Amino acid sequence: MRSLCSKDTYDLIDKCDREAPEVASWSHDGLHFIIKDKGAFENDFLTRKYATFIRQVNKYGFRKISVKLEELGRIVLKGEEHFKHNNFRRGQRDLCKNVKRSHNKPAEQIDYKQENERLVAEITRLTNEN
Repeated sequence: MRSLCSKDTYDLIDKCDREAPEVASWSHDGLHFIIKDKGAFENDFLTRKYATFIRQVNKYGFRKISVKLEELGRIVLKGEEHFKHNNFRRGQRDLCKNVKRSHNKPAEQIDYKQENERLVAEITRLTNEN
């Protein structure tokens, strides 16, 4: 894989969807993709470690949406990881040209940092009150 959303990555998910949907596939609506068997995906389809693939996914603005789907009442099977990017959709390979590497921290990391700072301040305040 060259860059993550080169058309090679799109083709990889498409190939899995056709040849090994039990390993990885597009979602039913085609708006995100699902990694169902990390080990098989790494061993049979990737040229690098799964963790490296995930780091690349994150660097290019893909978001893991498994928890969001569960909150919306959708069934997410144990071990599945669902990833979404607005410019990565089944049947719209040409959108990949719009996926760019992000040089900013993912929004989720910023949220966690802010929440951590808030909690530390709250703990300090409560400790000083007693």
